[in-house]
Amino acid sequence: TMFFACNKYDKHYQIYELWVGGVKVTTRNQSDILGDGTARYEGSRESGTLTLTNANILETIDPDADAIIVSEIPNLTLKLEGDNRIGMGENTPVNAVATRNLTIIGDGSLALSGRASCLKADTMIIESGRIDTYIKTADEEVASFLGVALWTQDQMVINGGDISVHYMALFSPLSYGFYSVAGLEINGGIIRISPDDSRFMAVGLITSGQLTINGGEVSVYGLDDAINAKFTHISGGEVLAQSLDYFADGVCRLVTKAEITGGVLTISDMQHNPKSVKLFSNDLQLDSVQIIAGANETNAVRKEIDNYGYTDPYIRIEKEE
Repeated sequence: TMFFACNKYDKHYQIYELWVGGVKVTTRNQSDILGDGTARYEGSRESGTLTLTNANILETIDPDADAIIVSEIPNLTLKLEGDNRIGMGENTPVNAVATRNLTIIGDGSLALSGRASCLKADTMIIESGRIDTYIKTADEEVASFLGVALWTQDQMVINGGDISVHYMALFSPLSYGFYSVAGLEINGGIIRISPDDSRFMAVGLITSGQLTINGGEVSVYGLDDAINAKFTHISGGEVLAQSLDYFADGVCRLVTKAEITGGVLTISDMQHNPKSVKLFSNDLQLDSVQIIAGANETNAVRKEIDNYGYTDPYIRIEKEE
């Protein structure tokens, strides 16, 4: 009689709700997910860290995937080491990265490209790293999608890092650089948001909740509004808002309530048309703040804000009806 040892059940084997380039992550491959040393996962099915080290993941092997990296893990940390690229392949899916709650750390870089969004998450916290996003809705297949570089359903928080966002829309009706439904908080870092090209409206930064800026350097360019927020509180940092003003007469549209208590806010249209540079708000509160108008003009001036009309040839405060 011959006996064969057969281990049909591995009590330590686990499947994680995480896919990298279409590869399902399990306990058997988590230390080297793609087999080339560029991606590893440490953690559990509830939380963990996905580390990318000089990863170059242009596409996904799953033709039905809506993103190159997909995570249903409730709390995922993405750690960046070296130079990493996600997307930019011929068969790039609609999103580059789609997760639930995401935190980005590390001193590496990440370049992303998607057809409808680059980073899409329930919540997103960016602590460090260099992030470059390129969103191009340049085909009619995704024409019904918004073109959004960074997109969260709940809160987005930027504490640090160096973030450059390039967004455009050739077929979709709108494109956004940052879009956070619940709210956006910026406490530090360097952020540059600019549209590459568009046939439709392109808004640099938009939220249906509260926009809070406590620090950092923020440069936002739009083809419509540069900044559009329901509630706005700016207490620090340096904010530059510029618009080519193709589709509307606003540069900053601080809707419903805006409190600007510190920092420097510079607004300008890029066509040097002084009457098009406006701040819109139903309830605008200003306290010890510099607002510089006409940043591209050689004779730009700094004055106290008159809530009832023009303060100088380059800025106008209005109340939305």
